[in-house]
Amino acid sequence: MGMTQMNVDEEAATPGRKGNGFYCSPAQLFFVAITVAITITGVGLLCYYAPDRTSECEPVVGSQEPIKQSEEPKPTEKPNPTEKPKPTTVKDVTTKKMPSTPDMPSPSPTSGGDWEGRLSSNIIPKHYTLTLQPYLYEKDIPAGSGKTLFTFDGTVKIEIKCLEATNVIKLHKNAINVTEGTLTVTDIDSSKDVKIKTFTDQVEYQFLVIELETSLEADRSYEISMDYIGDLWDGLAGFYRSSYKNDAGETRFIATTQMQPTDARRALPCFDEPAMKATFNTTIIHPSDLSAITNMNNISTEVLTGDWSGWEKTQFETTPAMSTYLLAFVVSDFTFKSGTTNRNVTFRVWARTERIDTVDYALQAGIRILDFFEDYFNIDYPLPKQDMIAIPDFSAGAMENWGLITYRETALLFDSSENSASNKQRIAVVVSHELAHQWFGNLVTPIWWDDLWLNEGFASYVEYLGVDHIEPTWQMQEQFVVEDLQYVFTLDGLGSSHPIKVPVRTPEEINEIFDSISYSKGAAILRMLNDILTEDVFVKGLTNYLNHFAYSNAESDDLWEYLTAADRGIGDNDVKRIMDTWTLQMGYPVVTCKRSGDTISANQTHFLIDPTSEVEDKYGDLGYTWYVQVSYFDDSSNVRSNRWLNKGPDSFDLLGSNPDWYILNDKQSGYYRVNYDQANWDALKTQLETNSTVFPDENKAALIDDAFNLARAGLLEQVTALSLTTFLKDDLSYIPWEATLTVMSYVQDMFSRYEGYGALEIYMHNLVENLYNSVGWIDSGSHLEQYNRVNALFTACTYKNDDCLIEATALYAQYMTLSNAGNSTNPVSPNLRTLTYCNGIREGGQVEWDFGYNKYTTSDDAAEKSKWLFALGCSQEPWILSRYLELSLDPDEVRSQDAVYVIQYVSDNYVGRALAWDFIRAKWDILRNKYRGFAFRRLLSSVSAHFNTEYDLETLLEFGEGKDLGSVNRAFLQSVEKTKANIKWMDNNAEDVKKWLEEANLSS
Repeated sequence: MGMTQMNVDEEAATPGRKGNGFYCSPAQLFFVAITVAITITGVGLLCYYAPDRTSECEPVVGSQEPIKQSEEPKPTEKPNPTEKPKPTTVKDVTTKKMPSTPDMPSPSPTSGGDWEGRLSSNIIPKHYTLTLQPYLYEKDIPAGSGKTLFTFDGTVKIEIKCLEATNVIKLHKNAINVTEGTLTVTDIDSSKDVKIKTFTDQVEYQFLVIELETSLEADRSYEISMDYIGDLWDGLAGFYRSSYKNDAGETRFIATTQMQPTDARRALPCFDEPAMKATFNTTIIHPSDLSAITNMNNISTEVLTGDWSGWEKTQFETTPAMSTYLLAFVVSDFTFKSGTTNRNVTFRVWARTERIDTVDYALQAGIRILDFFEDYFNIDYPLPKQDMIAIPDFSAGAMENWGLITYRETALLFDSSENSASNKQRIAVVVSHELAHQWFGNLVTPIWWDDLWLNEGFASYVEYLGVDHIEPTWQMQEQFVVEDLQYVFTLDGLGSSHPIKVPVRTPEEINEIFDSISYSKGAAILRMLNDILTEDVFVKGLTNYLNHFAYSNAESDDLWEYLTAADRGIGDNDVKRIMDTWTLQMGYPVVTCKRSGDTISANQTHFLIDPTSEVEDKYGDLGYTWYVQVSYFDDSSNVRSNRWLNKGPDSFDLLGSNPDWYILNDKQSGYYRVNYDQANWDALKTQLETNSTVFPDENKAALIDDAFNLARAGLLEQVTALSLTTFLKDDLSYIPWEATLTVMSYVQDMFSRYEGYGALEIYMHNLVENLYNSVGWIDSGSHLEQYNRVNALFTACTYKNDDCLIEATALYAQYMTLSNAGNSTNPVSPNLRTLTYCNGIREGGQVEWDFGYNKYTTSDDAAEKSKWLFALGCSQEPWILSRYLELSLDPDEVRSQDAVYVIQYVSDNYVGRALAWDFIRAKWDILRNKYRGFAFRRLLSSVSAHFNTEYDLETLLEFGEGKDLGSVNRAFLQSVEKTKANIKWMDNNAEDVKKWLEEANLSS
């Protein structure tokens, strides 16, 4: 949606001009101006103070009718973003708006706007010819060559097309130096050089600016050519180095890449925006004992001679047109295992030689998932090969580079004798996510980063479909509710959340939206849309969209157009009209229901964890009402019914006659919460305790999650939410237990320094006892039974079940005894290692911690190292935790990619929380300059999760005062908001919860 502006014809506005209109004297003009000003002011005041009617719109959809494209939205449904949106009032609760940030007006979320850091559209790249030569070992650099270790040489030739005459070329360059005398611009048709007047770095925008003596001509092609030198740094971005130690104890180096979102410019001067697609020919010069891979297959290898004897030049096939952020290359001594898909795509998985036997699961999973997605999209995978490679140092979980996906080792390598069921699921999920991107993101790419969610939300949704195809017993589609949906509900219930589609400009702003809103909320609303349209319509629309925009770029509205077309004559829904309410404003609704006989009155309002919090207003909103398709059933029938909920109050009839209870949001397929009248909550509680199997697991999880979060918001009594958990003494299903442990962890955080913790400990000890006794310590059963066992044992040990603590500490002691005797056998089964290690260290002292740290430093298995990394944060000795925090900053002790996890794990420990907070404040400048990525942006949220006093809030605000928080700024604002909500929760609920827990403990 564009910003409304008043355009003025400059010539007609010139004083004294006479034309085919009226001539006004200066006095008349003055009088007219005053009149207009008064009128505008009066209208503005009237609009500002007039009552809001957005919640009282007349019905726009019937009970069963689709939202049709021919129905134009009412003006009140889409307020102009330049206007101050009016408060949405619900009872006595008002959605308050934060004032717009002074230096950032409310732009339409469609592009980077007029920011000077955007590339000009008068020049587009068509083709890159790129040559790279990294220097990883001193022994390989010829004497006298002048080359430097851990640098790389590059040569790039960029074919460009001039669309509009210009004498300035701007392209991106960061942390690389152009070799003097090598920069040229050539007219391709005439082969004549265009004289360069100057070339300079515009550091603020990471631009290389080339000013020419004469202008480039429109509709002609030119070539930019230059040599350059870059640092092969260890910063996990651009073209960087990683390392590992082989079995001989030698340090081996790797040259690898991470370009997304804005770091291709660290590897080569380029047009580093997603819409600037081009083809690439890459050549890599590398030592003969190392291999080079990139997006495409190699087509030739030339053995070099003379001074460069021992080196090879490998040339690769031309890529399809693609964005720079998908470019990838790796130089290493890795080996691979390979297979072939049903359509003869070569599939290889690479790892260091010592770990090559752990790629088998990823290889077979990858091949089967690639086959599945080809069938799902009905589009062949467009490249001749697919490589996946495990990188020892990697900032994200994985990166979807076209044809060469890079991973953390923990996201690709699986050893069934060493790794857990959760490790296996993580590998399957991440592989599925990245392979989905090969179509959705790579084949069709967003025009700009404001549509990042199209990439990440879609991959985060269909990853579940891919894994469900190869592992149908894992109940992946049921797991979506507790893995993604309920997780992002909490974040999106904050006033400092943001819409899925937001205007972003700078690299830091772009990095900031790589968050759960783009990933998990994006996935949740696509899952909801699939439910609305039906699978067949949804997939047909996707396929047509991908075919139409293949090798090009698109935006959200393009997808909505193709899904609307696919639904024509079937559901006839106007997808854009529906989905704009979910993508262009933050948050989601709570649907509040009241029953009278067999009729339900329902109304939707904006759900906020703290209803008094100020809502971030710089993006505008659509009145904070949504198009909600409500699904519902009751105890009289298993048949589900659907209807569209009006934006204002609505009503509908139940399916049966006088049912005892009813449920909205079947399987939590919709992105909304549900609040019932007290009678229905009581009836649902009774049904859960009588026979909970009548509800899908997803709805049991939804009831728990909704109730506890409604209670946090003050919309439901906290004791009502607590009372819903009692059925779990007899229900041993994983999904509702996972949801319950998540919401109870919030109560645990709030009570960690409160006198009511003892009552909570007793209640949870009793609640989990049946599950604990049922699953036992023998590590067997189905995938979700293994998940359930881990939950049960961890919870039992956390809440001081003596049998659990004895078993865990005994296993840890047995492992220490065997290891100290030189026996390498680990007696702890993979699924139980994290909880055993943690409790062994928690209940032990320095000896137990030192044993664990030694295992961490000597283990060659990345997943095993991660388990130790977590467990080492479980110590109850403050001095040990302080030492651990200091070790996190030493890359020789803790890999840079893992350092922020150490701080997070220490902060998860009640003993370590204050230590972690002090450490962050003392080391902030070091942390901010050294680390990046998801984990770093989540660090503040993790450390402040338990803040619930005015003093905590004061220290948090003092920390942020005057700091340039960069990409962490949103996380900081959310931490402040959550802290304020926590304070209110303690004031309003702590005493009542303690009393309820004490009474429940007496009756158990």
